[in-house]
Amino acid sequence: MTDKKNIDSDEEKELQEEQIESEINSNNKTETENEEVSEPLNEQSELEKIEEKFLRSQAELQNLRRISQNELAKARLYGSENLVKDLIPSIDNLFRTLDNQDIENKTVPSEGIELIVRELISALEKNGISVIDPKGKEFNPNEHEALSVTENNKEKPNIVLEVFQKGFKFKDRVIKPAMVVVNKK
Repeated sequence: MTDKKNIDSDEEKELQEEQIESEINSNNKTETENEEVSEPLNEQSELEKIEEKFLRSQAELQNLRRISQNELAKARLYGSENLVKDLIPSIDNLFRTLDNQDIENKTVPSEGIELIVRELISALEKNGISVIDPKGKEFNPNEHEALSVTENNKEKPNIVLEVFQKGFKFKDRVIKPAMVVVNKK
């Protein structure tokens, strides 16, 4: 009987060992499965990160293109601004010559200068440049520079009484403000 008990207990031990082994194997399988599940999740999250970086890069590229197109458009619009700045002193001198001429004894050269000034102004206006001549108009600090202020009771306050130098505007930019005398408020 003892032999039978020993055999039974051996069998039980074997059964218990098999159960433990099967539990260990099942735990190992679960861990392996968890690892396999977590690996695709890691790969998926990495893929999402890469996709997000790609989309951000595309958006950044589009913004850069838009900015460069705006800069190019500004360069086209205002590209000749330096040329205009270089021409303005000559035009100013022509205006001064006309202002200081003897009106009664108009000579051919002064009439020629007047013609040149009209042609230059016409050419500039064709290219988006306009003359700012504010005499009799309200003072605008964005387009005019007040050299002095005087009081004239016949005129309204803040009106330009005299223009020392005409100003110039290129499209919507003031290149040179008009130099003026303003009526006191």
